[in-house]
Amino acid sequence: MTTDIQATTHSFNQGAAMLVIWGSLNPEDASIDENALNAWWTNEHLPERLAIPGFHRTRRYFARDPETAASQYLVCYEVSALSTLTSPDYMEALNNPTPGTKQYMPVLASMNRSACNVLFSVARDEFDKCSTGVGATIAHIIFYPPRSAEARTDLGKWIQAVGWPSLAAFPSSLALHLLEHDDEATKSGSSTKSYDEVRFQADDSKQDQSRWMVIIEFAEPIGAPFGKASALTGTIVDKLDEIGAEEMDVRLYGLICAVRE
Repeated sequence: MTTDIQATTHSFNQGAAMLVIWGSLNPEDASIDENALNAWWTNEHLPERLAIPGFHRTRRYFARDPETAASQYLVCYEVSALSTLTSPDYMEALNNPTPGTKQYMPVLASMNRSACNVLFSVARDEFDKCSTGVGATIAHIIFYPPRSAEARTDLGKWIQAVGWPSLAAFPSSLALHLLEHDDEATKSGSSTKSYDEVRFQADDSKQDQSRWMVIIEFAEPIGAPFGKASALTGTIVDKLDEIGAEEMDVRLYGLICAVRE
């Protein structure tokens, strides 16, 4: 059941749900042609997905693992509703993968795929006349909220009422999205033919809990010497830990491209 913390706010988000996929390439696999992978992903796969009814905007991001030097990728698809991610049109596409999809989808050494409801989404007040926007750097924070419904609601309200305003005090903080994983919708897509050869990262630690994600968008280049994204993300992560978030995983990514229908 979706946690009820929705509020009417100005947002760049283009739908009530989001599909987030992320993973890394194997740095020891010399056979991977990363230029060809990115050409397929951006110029073939993204247009295919945006042609599906209910898919409104997609964004791709990149990071380099500081320890292994592995390439890390993340893609977001903003969709009308969670039902879009189990719709006949989307299932038809997933069960009839193109040759490029069959070739490149298994390349990610460990893939994570999460169909999510958008619990809360907000952008800076200065952009209240703008229907969309994109940060050049994002923080992707994955965690498990407290088990009790009351504590989850309190955590969500803290993100909305305190976390975002504290970020917005800094001019590079552009937008924030709070997402809740839906297991049924995720499994519907992940069990299709498009993912037959994909190695999904196992996550059996909390079968009875839905993980949450916070995506923070920053108006600054990733790794810029003047950037605040890393420090601001660290402050939010520390506070989330204090008020009950568990098993957090955090990564910063830089924008590759953003495309709207």
